[in-house]
Amino acid sequence: MVLILIKQIVVMLIMMGIGMVLYKIGTVDEKGVGQLSNIALFVATPCVILQSLAIDFDAERLKTGGWVMLFFAGILALSTLVGRIGCGKADPVGTFAAIFSNSGFVGIPLITGILGQEYVFFVTMTMVVTTVLFWTYGVYLMSGDKGEVSVKKMLTNPNLIAVVVGIVLFVAPVELPYVVKQVLAGMANMNTGLGMIILGATLGASNIGLIITDRRLYKGILLRLVVAPLVCVPLLLLMPVSFEVRMVMMIIAAAPAASSTSMFALKYGRDYSYGTGLTIGSVICSAVTMPIILAAAMAIL
Repeated sequence: MVLILIKQIVVMLIMMGIGMVLYKIGTVDEKGVGQLSNIALFVATPCVILQSLAIDFDAERLKTGGWVMLFFAGILALSTLVGRIGCGKADPVGTFAAIFSNSGFVGIPLITGILGQEYVFFVTMTMVVTTVLFWTYGVYLMSGDKGEVSVKKMLTNPNLIAVVVGIVLFVAPVELPYVVKQVLAGMANMNTGLGMIILGATLGASNIGLIITDRRLYKGILLRLVVAPLVCVPLLLLMPVSFEVRMVMMIIAAAPAASSTSMFALKYGRDYSYGTGLTIGSVICSAVTMPIILAAAMAIL
């Protein structure tokens, strides 16, 4: 599994390199990156979710999904504690990065490549919990204003809607038409490539020299890639699920910082350069940390 992980990370880094080149030669500009991000977030990722849930009903799988949601809430609580202790109130961007991992652009491709498409089902269960915390505590953390918290934005998030629709399809005896399945598959297949091109282009647009001189960056990356996943291991040991499902959650827990770290930093007037550094830096460093963390987790879980 670790060898497969390393190969998958190398593939994703090459895709990131392509995105960086596309930005440097002017094929994609900052406006284009924003448009690609919207396609990835509002089209490709929801299609991945729907595709993973539009399968034959399985009571045991649904029960396992419930355990995943419950324990992932615990993982996010522990990650929040890591972020608050490690970064403090003065560094909300670092705290945000420690809490929220990139399950869409990084987690889903890795889990698909390592464990198989059928395990994306459990990623969608974690997305429910993440979306709720993201649009409540995450928004409050970055904005510093409870008035910015929007239940409407949470409930109208395309990924959460896709999960709700997908769960209905999962429990209902409904077979999607062939054409719909093919559309979902085609759109879902864009998720990995788009995500990596976006990250690579973001890297190409960043002032690397300015980013790497920020000492906060290294602490934030350490918290996200090492401390946060390690403190989750004891909790995962308590889960009454298979080894593979535990590894799904471990992969998400050990994934790089969410791309929204930089987006929210910009939106709410925080340090955008620092947020971008955490996003991109954690992706690059994860090529080293994830194989080590997951190899250790495999021996324990």
